[in-house]
Amino acid sequence: MQIKKHLFFITIFILTILMSAFAHFRNSKRLVDKIEVNFESHGARFLNDSLVDKLLIQNKGELPWKAKDSLVLSMLESLLEDNPYIDKAEVFHFHQGVLGVNILEKIAVLRVQGQDQFYLDRLGNQFPLSNNHTPKVPLYHGKFNDKQKKDLLSLINLIDKDPFLRNELASIDYRSNSYFIGLRSYGFEVEIGQMRRIGEKLSKLKVFCAYHDNNLLNRNYSLINLKFKNQVVGS
Repeated sequence: MQIKKHLFFITIFILTILMSAFAHFRNSKRLVDKIEVNFESHGARFLNDSLVDKLLIQNKGELPWKAKDSLVLSMLESLLEDNPYIDKAEVFHFHQGVLGVNILEKIAVLRVQGQDQFYLDRLGNQFPLSNNHTPKVPLYHGKFNDKQKKDLLSLINLIDKDPFLRNELASIDYRSNSYFIGLRSYGFEVEIGQMRRIGEKLSKLKVFCAYHDNNLLNRNYSLINLKFKNQVVGS
């Protein structure tokens, strides 16, 4: 009786292995005839499904592709992440004959103007302008190097935490060794100088804008200077 029980479990075990091996063999012989692309977070802006399909097909050839197991998923992910608009790509086996692709696009926080024009993301990565999408981000004019990039990212990250300033920031200029910012709803330019005490300067700017909105000023200012400690100087 004990022997029969052991034989039964051994038989079930062998059948399970054989069925798994057969299923794996059949799966390995299936062809990939479709790609399903999903855009995460903010969705597709710079790219679209067709562009991602085209990028993969240019590398792997026309569909259908060979057996799934012959596809090196990490290689396809690296291929996609070489695209300047893609922050992260995940490629995985989906259901029968379908390859799943998850795409996270880069998010622009600043557009640098000049002889070379490009976007910056929050990590300081540069990527080119696009014919498919023009994000509403502040424009930067002036010298651009590692020092400016560090300052700009620091300023953008700080402003982004304040809803009023985030909605108002239209432009940033660097000239005469000083930073200037332009606001969407006000006719004056704001000189903030260097990044020292930048939190204090932005607080003074908010106070001035609130005063401007609630009081009729005797004159119209073209420039508001925040460089001086505990002062707002208009001209």
